[in-house]
Amino acid sequence: MPKPGLKIVLDTNVYVSATLSPKGSSGRVWDFARQRRFRLITSPYIVNETGRVLRRLGKVKAQAVTRRLKDIAHIAEIVQPTTSLQVVRDPKDDAIVECAVDGKADMIVSLDKDLLTLKAYDNIPILHVVDLLRALGN
Repeated sequence: MPKPGLKIVLDTNVYVSATLSPKGSSGRVWDFARQRRFRLITSPYIVNETGRVLRRLGKVKAQAVTRRLKDIAHIAEIVQPTTSLQVVRDPKDDAIVECAVDGKADMIVSLDKDLLTLKAYDNIPILHVVDLLRALGN
């Protein structure tokens, strides 16, 4: 089980995947966050991007998108990063790393190949959802 003090940033695609497939790996990580088995760290950018992607995909009703965003905001510690980085192949993903750095996260969990290729930044490991679950014995 994750340690309650462990601070984790979930990438946008983890939230999207958890919303579309609640029984999948990302859904299980989201369940851990809802159970407060770790400290969820996020930023306004991540919350807004999650909403934008879910709305664009059109697979989830508007009310469900709003509910998910409210859940994230309620569960997570929201940080407004001031750090500006250019470390990920896809510049849009820099916002995830900035959130982790300024939120003093212990790790980033992602499904994004550009982030996963980075592997770590500033001693913050970047794990695939499945690797996190495996490390937690799930």
